[in-house]
Amino acid sequence: MSFVASLSSSGVPDDAFKRVFLSSPNAALLRDADGMVMAVNTAFEALFGVEAGEIVGLDLREVVRPMDARAEEPEGGAWNLCGAALLRCTRWSAGENGAVDVSVSNFTVGAVDGRPVSCMLFRDISTRRRAEENLRAAERKYRSIFENAVEGIFQTTPEGRYLEANRTLARIYGFVSVVEMTQHFRDIGSQLYVDPGRRDDFVRQLSAHDQVRDFESQIRKKDGAVIWISENARVVREADGKAAYYEGTVVDITDRKRAEESAAAQRAYFSQLFANSPQAISLIDMHRNIVDVNAAFEDLFGFRAVDLKGFGMRAFIVPEPLLTECENVRTAILSGKSVVRETSRRHQDGRLIPVSMIGFPIRIAGETQGIVYIYQDISERKAFEEQITHQAFHDALTGLPNRSLFADRLERALTRTRRRDDYQYAVLMIDLNKFKGINDTMGHAAGDLLLREVARRLAGCVRSMDTVARLGGDEFAVILEELKSKKEVMAVVDRIGVTVEQPFCLCGTTVSPGASIGIVLHTRDYAASEDVLRDADIAMYRAKEQGRLSMIFDRQMHQEILEAITLEVDLRNALEQNQLLLHYQPIVDVKTGDIAGFEALVRWDHPSRGLVPPVKFIPLAEETGLIVPLGRYVIDEACRQLRAWQLEMPEAAHLTVSVNVSCRQFVKDGLVEHVAGVLAETGLAPSCLKLEITESVLMHDARVTARELQRLKDLGVKIAIDDFGTGYSSLSYLRQLPIDQLKIDRSFISGHECNDESQEIVKSIISLARSLGLTVVAEGVECPDQLDRLRLADCDKAQGFMFSRPLDKDAAHRLIRGNG
Repeated sequence: MSFVASLSSSGVPDDAFKRVFLSSPNAALLRDADGMVMAVNTAFEALFGVEAGEIVGLDLREVVRPMDARAEEPEGGAWNLCGAALLRCTRWSAGENGAVDVSVSNFTVGAVDGRPVSCMLFRDISTRRRAEENLRAAERKYRSIFENAVEGIFQTTPEGRYLEANRTLARIYGFVSVVEMTQHFRDIGSQLYVDPGRRDDFVRQLSAHDQVRDFESQIRKKDGAVIWISENARVVREADGKAAYYEGTVVDITDRKRAEESAAAQRAYFSQLFANSPQAISLIDMHRNIVDVNAAFEDLFGFRAVDLKGFGMRAFIVPEPLLTECENVRTAILSGKSVVRETSRRHQDGRLIPVSMIGFPIRIAGETQGIVYIYQDISERKAFEEQITHQAFHDALTGLPNRSLFADRLERALTRTRRRDDYQYAVLMIDLNKFKGINDTMGHAAGDLLLREVARRLAGCVRSMDTVARLGGDEFAVILEELKSKKEVMAVVDRIGVTVEQPFCLCGTTVSPGASIGIVLHTRDYAASEDVLRDADIAMYRAKEQGRLSMIFDRQMHQEILEAITLEVDLRNALEQNQLLLHYQPIVDVKTGDIAGFEALVRWDHPSRGLVPPVKFIPLAEETGLIVPLGRYVIDEACRQLRAWQLEMPEAAHLTVSVNVSCRQFVKDGLVEHVAGVLAETGLAPSCLKLEITESVLMHDARVTARELQRLKDLGVKIAIDDFGTGYSSLSYLRQLPIDQLKIDRSFISGHECNDESQEIVKSIISLARSLGLTVVAEGVECPDQLDRLRLADCDKAQGFMFSRPLDKDAAHRLIRGNG
């Protein structure tokens, strides 16, 4: 039976279902068993934006498509025409039109030629979807606020179990998650609060007022740690008024509680400090009135605190002459400064008490609200000040003025010189020549006795207007005032020289120490006392160096000192700025005339002075300690240069390089390590390096010398004794120490004292060297006759101007090439 016939036989009007189909508010579509669209209603056209004439007869898949991937399922999906009716909410679209949220129903409504006909109903659910999405968004917003709140949020039953809580609360209580926390707390009252009755207090307040505010309690975290919390909560009631649950917030206030406890402790400390301080303390308000004073204040000034409070302090303890000072102090303190000074304050009985006073502002919330004054009685200290002052300006041993008082009197003399054209004075610096020896051999008691006697004698050599002072140790100084001529000064100097040279009887022993005196005469040229003392000291040391009683300072002495200081600074810069260079003097084999090696000699190419001779800067380097870095530079550069020649020229393979090592270098730790490092870095064979030391090094410290020389010898380095014959050497040292070579001093070869006796000494040195298995190098060979004598004496090697002056590295390079 046909589809239309089946409708007629039911008694329903033929067009009834058609009108239902066409008038339905829901979009409706009929499709045959092959999925072809048979009909659509007006609602379908409106919903999907298509027209019936355009789509009837088309495959449904060409008309609308589900946007939900699940609709593509092969069985039971949106395209299935068989089986149970389908109802699903999804999104559908038609052609290029936008997607529509719909609920889809798919069911069979009949058959045509035995094949099923299906009806698809599309109900627009966009409005419902938007409402659902808005609801979900609101839920997410609430959940976000709930979960991310900085306070802990909770809901609990009146019986004490958690219904809901956020992660913040869990973290406050030390739990990883809310689930863990809610499972842990079965009874909040007994498990959470440190005070078991605290939950009951919480519930009572809620029952009475429906809310609690700032409910502070100590609670235990998961790990047992105790913290402070503050709770705010309210009661949520059911329709019948019964409490359904409690909800509220929790804040961790542990830090605040600790700060409050700390503040309370500080208040207690201050109160006890104020009450028990041994120093008198007064608190003054901004109106100059006394707020409080402590017991020590009452004891110091004799007033009772009860009689002082509310009154101005100045009326009680400030002497009238010091009222202006007191006001100035107050002004300074109110400007934000702390004031410390010594002053006087009045006791109740009227006497003045010397006090040390400290005043500082009291600041509250950034504003000055008052002043604190602290007083300490310094009466005893003041009583000793005169005695201390005397001791501070006089030498305890001799009773003479000390350096400080002497400098003060010297400054006064300078001032008088500027004021008076007729005023002249002189300064003497006196140093005892043999004091150290006397002190070391006879003891400090004898030394002190000598200093006291010298002080007495010096005082007897001058007038009462003059000043004799002990500056320290065995140094004395004299100011001679109101002079008329140089003759007067020299008469005093001679008198001092005679009296100090006269014998002193010390502990049964007679000594005559003698003195060296530096004199400054032309005092008008000076502006500061330090300069006068400096120049007198320079003249005194010059007199001591030359073995004279006295020396008058002149500008040349000062210039020499300045030049030495400048040269030292320049030398330090030279080491940093690579101004130093090496020259190389050949060492020649006496028998063959071939070059056996070079002695490395340092030169200083000063940017303004030009080449500075070694005789001028080597002693300075020794004196200042710069010889150590200077010596290391010479070793480094000499080894590097010789190795460079060896790699470039076969003729240099057998050559050695000699480097002088001073006593300071040798005794300084690290020489052996430095040499080893340089040899390893450059690749130079140790036997190619020869270190030359003087006899003074051998005599410095026999044990240390032997140890260090042996360590160098173990490296393979050669050791030579330089300037041999000019000092004192024990022959046993030469036999015991690992020496390879002796260098005969030039004074025996070409010096002014070179004679037949010198020739015999040379022969003896060579013979000694032969017996010890050492080689010999003669220095200072300047003519063929000298070389012939050395050859006859069987000397091994020689160096001197006859062969070559010291050469720079390029000239030495050419010499090696020519020698080959």
